[in-house]
Amino acid sequence: MTEHKRGGELTLGGQRVHERLTREEPELIARVLARIQAEVADYRRLPVEELAGDIAGITRQAVRAFARSLREDRALNAAELRQVGASAVRRAEEGFPLEAVLTAYHVGAREIFAVGSASSGSADVADLLEVADRVLAFVGTVTGAVTRGYLEELRTKVGQEHTARRTLLSVLVDGGQVDVVARSAGITLPAGYLVLSVELGPHADEESPDVDAEIAVRRKLRRFLAAFEHACGDGVLASLDGPGGLVLLPLAGRLSSVPEWQALVDAAGRAAGVTVLAAAETAAPSEVRVVADRTGEVLDVLRWFGRPPGLYRLDDVLVEYQLTRPGAARDRLAAALDPLQAHPELVETLDAYLALDTNRRRTAAQLHVHPNTVDYRLRRVRDLTGIDPLHPAGLPRIIAASAARRASPTHR
Repeated sequence: MTEHKRGGELTLGGQRVHERLTREEPELIARVLARIQAEVADYRRLPVEELAGDIAGITRQAVRAFARSLREDRALNAAELRQVGASAVRRAEEGFPLEAVLTAYHVGAREIFAVGSASSGSADVADLLEVADRVLAFVGTVTGAVTRGYLEELRTKVGQEHTARRTLLSVLVDGGQVDVVARSAGITLPAGYLVLSVELGPHADEESPDVDAEIAVRRKLRRFLAAFEHACGDGVLASLDGPGGLVLLPLAGRLSSVPEWQALVDAAGRAAGVTVLAAAETAAPSEVRVVADRTGEVLDVLRWFGRPPGLYRLDDVLVEYQLTRPGAARDRLAAALDPLQAHPELVETLDAYLALDTNRRRTAAQLHVHPNTVDYRLRRVRDLTGIDPLHPAGLPRIIAASAARRASPTHR
């Protein structure tokens, strides 16, 4: 059994490997840089001064670190790994791809091995295998340091961007110095936003006993937002939980018509695998606060009146919106149906009758009762409230009273 050789004693072609690497360092660095440019396309797009400066310096550090690790028979130490990590942080700051950085280190390692083993012969097999093993260990250690440094910087950057966007959304919705916040965060405000208040239906996975419901909700929201980001870029701002919330889409020349709004909302719903009920309106940044409140109110109206999934504007529900505005008239209209509170079957029948366009046969079919039962219950509504839902003159008032009841917190 052969005795393990120390790194400083590893010899190929009659010369210690660490000494050869040190002696041929300038040529080796030039070869690494040339090969990186030839094999890794992203490096060909770097400025010449960066290649000759920062990248050449990183390459020199790596070659010297490996040569020292051989000479001293050790793995890379903490200081050397910090240098590797710091260079990865700089690449992350520049938005340079991590894949390209890792590929470059692998290219460099192959050149180190090629230079170190250039004069090896048949008598050097044992040392050659040992050097190859040391190179592989070096690559593994460097890869870990690069990845950690890069991802830590990326997490920091993403966290800062997320915080900045949350702050901007908060200022847009709650009021404040929008321009100041946007400038401090390095965000360019669009000329306008499409303001969406949305209600998302549940995904099938949320109700599956075999699936974690919280994971299903997060996946639904991620896919829903990803569809908007794909179409509108990274300027999308959102505050969503499982049932829905608020989304601001930068207009910036896109989404110029209602059909385009509808198509995008439909696409986001399909991506998330859910139905979407949305209230939409455009707003300049300074108008977002008021418009977000209004789209939220319109979404409430859509819920109260049982509108099917889709995208709606205020113009689509003007009468319903006006009927449900707070005030003495709404409260009195809602109170007109108070006598029905003790008779849930009358409320159910009235709601179905109005939702089905006053068609008594369809109402009876939905409730699984005889049409005569529907007539009887509607007459009871008339007797209790003084409003006749069976007479054309009573319909506008009963519709208004029903809408007011849905909108009034004390009568729902």
